[in-house]
Amino acid sequence: MKRPSEDGTMIAFHRTGSGPPLILVDAALCHRGVVPNSGLAEPLSKRFTVITYDRRGRGESSDSSSYAVAREVENLAALIDDVGGTASLYGISSGGALALEAARRMPDKVDKLALFEIPFVVDDSRPAVRGNFADELTRLIASDQRGAAVKLFMREAVRLPAPLVAAMPLFVGAWKKNKALAHTLPYDAAIMGDLQRGNSLPADRWNAVTMPALVMDGGKSPAWVRHGMTRLAQVLPNAEHRTLEGQRHHVKPAAIAPVLEGFLTDGSPATPRAGLAT
Repeated sequence: MKRPSEDGTMIAFHRTGSGPPLILVDAALCHRGVVPNSGLAEPLSKRFTVITYDRRGRGESSDSSSYAVAREVENLAALIDDVGGTASLYGISSGGALALEAARRMPDKVDKLALFEIPFVVDDSRPAVRGNFADELTRLIASDQRGAAVKLFMREAVRLPAPLVAAMPLFVGAWKKNKALAHTLPYDAAIMGDLQRGNSLPADRWNAVTMPALVMDGGKSPAWVRHGMTRLAQVLPNAEHRTLEGQRHHVKPAAIAPVLEGFLTDGSPATPRAGLAT
């Protein structure tokens, strides 16, 4: 199925199951046919109407000549309207940042918010992403250096060790898929904005995000990722933080599905609280 967004972009999506609506928001270099969210729809569809979709410029969704984070939020708004006007959101990695931004801009449309390992850099536990990162990605894409853009993203944002980055083209299938989606990497860089520079998260940016929120990380993930999630749970008005023991950034559906189901069905933080001071 496809749904037109406000700017005319056609967003491809799939709906499965029945119950309260839940939209899964993918990370960078992912769409419906690629992990990590692809394995979550089936177990969650037993309790929820689960919507998976291709973010703009990916898979079967179209795109426009100019990008803005607001347009991606409008894409989510179109899907929410399609399922009745409100929905819960689950986002992973930079898809979590997009879900969080959608909740900030349209809190009346988001029932509950679940987030896994948004790659915020909030201290010196890893090098900050440099300020010209998004511009470098855009330049590489404009000159059709798609492989170089993927490698830059993996080095700078993901912090993969240099030998692993150099070896990526050897994994031909995955490398081909990554290069095919490389033009969307500046989109994810724009969504992350200035929140990977090693500074503490702003205390008041998400004051409007008062719906129940679940902020998660993996017990085997790097310390810098977990620090960011801990801080996010502190600054959101109505959030709880959970660590999924034994999990890494590519969290297993079997590990996270029951946590999401419990939170979305019963769990909610006790009472909203004021944002913390920096």
